[in-house]
Amino acid sequence: MKVNPSPALTRMNKTLALAVLAGIMLTGCGGKEAATQTTATATAVAAVVENVTVPGVTGLTLDKATEQLKKLGFKVEAVDTVKGKSIIVEKNWQVISQDPANGAQAAKGSTVHLGVKNLDDVAAEKAAAEKAAAAKIAAEKAAADQAAAAKAAAEKAAADKAAADQAAAAKAAADQAARDAAAKLAADQAAAQQAAQAPAQAPAAVQAPAAAYYANCSAAKAAGAAPLYRGQAGYSSSLDRDGDGVACER
Repeated sequence: MKVNPSPALTRMNKTLALAVLAGIMLTGCGGKEAATQTTATATAVAAVVENVTVPGVTGLTLDKATEQLKKLGFKVEAVDTVKGKSIIVEKNWQVISQDPANGAQAAKGSTVHLGVKNLDDVAAEKAAAEKAAAAKIAAEKAAADQAAAAKAAAEKAAADKAAADQAAAAKAAADQAARDAAAKLAADQAAAQQAAQAPAQAPAAVQAPAAAYYANCSAAKAAGAAPLYRGQAGYSSSLDRDGDGVACER
């Protein structure tokens, strides 16, 4: 992974390059003594430059982050990047950013810049976030309960409607059956009454001659006049054996 050098390390490298360049120039202009002095200067500058891996201190309190960085030879500069407050008690602050980043290589003695936030602000933000999360959960639960209640109400309404429709259909079927039964009863009664009244009525289609006379029922049947009703031409009590007013009925 490519690591960008820190500003401090870049400055150190530039200083070293300038020292070496100065040595070269002096070698050409000032002789052996100047060259020796320049070489010693370059060696001293090179000895000062020592790269160290920057640890990750984000999330730590400022006092612990400062202690950890100083043990590795770094300088620390902390700034309240949220409200710009003055930092007095380091343990009351939390590191929220760092430069150079975790894992970067930086020169020993260079400065690590830390962005911090007051722990009171951290606690307030955490409480606000927890409150918002709780409110969201409560709102979601209320919405779910409302949806469940609406679903239950819709299911109950559908069940009630189905029961009402079924009851109405059953009542309509019962009413129709009652009407059908009443109509059948009336038809049966009318048929029975008509059948009971039929023997007392003379058929209009068959009429015997006015002076008809039949010696017996065989003669009446042969003439197509049977049965003969009392009062009808050709009727005779001698032909009406049972005296019911109808002769030759069999």
